[in-house]
Amino acid sequence: MMKKWLLASALSIGVAGLAGCNSGGDNEEAGTGSSSNADAEMDFPTQEVRIVIPYDPGGASDSHARAISEAIQNNDLLSENVNVVNLPGANTRNGLEEVLNADPDGHTVLLHHSTLNSMNAVNQIDISYEDYALIGQATYTPNVLVGSSDSEYSTYDEYLEAAKEDPGSISVGIPAVGSTAHLAYEAIAKASGGEDAFKVVPFQSGGDLITAHEGGQVDLRIASTPDAISYVESGDVIPLVSTSEGPHFDPLMEDAMTMSDFDFDQDVNVRFGLYAPKETPEEVVEKLEDTLEQVVETDEFQEFAENNGVEAKFLNKEEFTEINEDVQALFEDLSGNIDVDAEEQEAE
Repeated sequence: MMKKWLLASALSIGVAGLAGCNSGGDNEEAGTGSSSNADAEMDFPTQEVRIVIPYDPGGASDSHARAISEAIQNNDLLSENVNVVNLPGANTRNGLEEVLNADPDGHTVLLHHSTLNSMNAVNQIDISYEDYALIGQATYTPNVLVGSSDSEYSTYDEYLEAAKEDPGSISVGIPAVGSTAHLAYEAIAKASGGEDAFKVVPFQSGGDLITAHEGGQVDLRIASTPDAISYVESGDVIPLVSTSEGPHFDPLMEDAMTMSDFDFDQDVNVRFGLYAPKETPEEVVEKLEDTLEQVVETDEFQEFAENNGVEAKFLNKEEFTEINEDVQALFEDLSGNIDVDAEEQEAE
């Protein structure tokens, strides 16, 4: 049955813990001298490297790109400067197409995350991860379903039981129809047998959703880890379900249920990584892959991740590609009954 959503929706993703990993000696060895020699041997890079993000400055994507750029330059991991370029607009298409159409020489790359999978799955864009040469993952962060601390229910099972007894009586706020957070909630509902039990209420932004939840207008909300942490710390919300496969990496969230608790063998984390134009030479992709791995191992990037509610975990291009394949298949399955255009018209 087609789900009916309430309120207007516009795609937004707000998103953005961590185990430290010191690799100072390796960074120095891979820096100044050896990096320059390797660059000369393969003639890359020969000019400034641009990291393009399809969003405005100030968000999680922007902060990730700048942290990567700073780690590269501070540790002399490449022989040329690395510049961050914000190209928002056209529902992220401006930034995506800038990289798609760039010379495939490794000097223009994309910093993006799992929203590329969700937007493609719900037909908001016709560009997918398959249109790029994937370089690797830098970080990941789970979504978290949270409830109010002053509710009569304190566990997800209690909310689910009440929702099944009176379908639609318990509301769940999502930051936008078709967003990664929305599909994360759909995964929780499917895994737990709660499909059609809850009333789903979309909002135009994560900020609007937080205000509504704090004001009691919705019973539950799906949030990114960074959005949830401060409210868990203050005691305003209780983390009920983490979309990680195992326990959440943040101690504040580690007691939340996980996807494995529902016998669901896949996580629904937001994963940040780098993408290159499709025809980029393999040796250049490997150079960028190696550079990203060194970035993730630096103390400064580890600190960035810990301060921004993400886990620094490098995945190489093969691992990152496999994860994208799995996520894309899951999102396409979950979005089968979501018609974004029709629901936006209905909300209007």
